Amino acid sequence: MSSAAEIWKTLSRVDVSKHVEKKAGLSYLSWAWAWGVLMEHYPEARYYFLENEIHPDHSVTVSCEVQIGDVKRVMWLPVMDHRNRAIENPDARQISDAKMRCLVKCLGIYGLGLSLYAGSDLPTPYAGQEEKQEEEKRPQKAPEPVAKAEVKAPEKPKESKEASKEQTDHIDTPEAAEHVVTTLLEIAQEFAETKAELRDYYVKNKHIASLLEEQFPEQHKKLMDGYKAISQTIKE
Repeated sequence: MSSAAEIWKTLSRVDVSKHVEKKAGLSYLSWAWAWGVLMEHYPEARYYFLENEIHPDHSVTVSCEVQIGDVKRVMWLPVMDHRNRAIENPDARQISDAKMRCLVKCLGIYGLGLSLYAGSDLPTPYAGQEEKQEEEKRPQKAPEPVAKAEVKAPEKPKESKEASKEQTDHIDTPEAAEHVVTTLLEIAQEFAETKAELRDYYVKNKHIASLLEEQFPEQHKKLMDGYKAISQTIKE
């Protein structure tokens, strides 16, 4: 019987960077490919969609449970439009699409493509991406003074993978940085059973820590303090 730690080790090592699909400039991770990978390793896995949650504004949240042996994980996702905004009174197609996206997100909690989710919920495009594309299509004008400069991620070395840039270039506010820190620490707390596993997890997500250190030092300190606290509670 597979343990949560063994499942995490297996799926977190799968390179998903070559399987991120593009549509209208937006990034998606195919649910069919993700489920196919899971079946290669854990053919006994099952998934279930839980009852939809309908909110007072008539938006809807879907939930999915994935079970591998005795290990269960549950994840949820609002039914959203292409701008990451909750849809009021979504139709059947929108709910169906959200369910499959939620399935992929739940697989991320098991470790499959989790690094892509730091601050962003693939396959849903991250907020602001479409506006950026529209802005780039407009005729260029002479530069004008602006009240606030746009925050961008630091340039990556030429040899860096493009996927790494996509994982961090949307962390542009303290709130987004806080979300990233919370996500990273929750996953580390859940799956790192030894200090060696915690170090490996940190290395895999070091590019995110570097971005936080440069642009959001307060959140970077919280992240490092969190890693230290987790390290003190686990064995060598």
